[in-house]
Amino acid sequence: MQLKEGYLDHVLDEVGALASRVALLNARFAKLKVSVKLEHYRELEDIRNRFAEFKRRVEELADADDREAVRMQEVAEATWKDLIHSVDTLLAVLP
Repeated sequence: MQLKEGYLDHVLDEVGALASRVALLNARFAKLKVSVKLEHYRELEDIRNRFAEFKRRVEELADADDREAVRMQEVAEATWKDLIHSVDTLLAVLP
């Protein structure tokens, strides 16, 4: 149980770090021409979907019993890594 709660606390810190990346992403998007925004619309939508999936995985982890918690934590962590990769990839290609 403590392991699960520790991980959930860690998730809050990670989401805070993600918020700063997303703020940077939003600032860059605000400066782009519409044509460039449309070019990257799918990537942005992918990030939104991955975040929604991560949120769902964390909620499942919070509700999981101790037996399921380890597996749910692994799934949440994999989803997190995909989300971060998507954000970083989009940040790298935006001017």
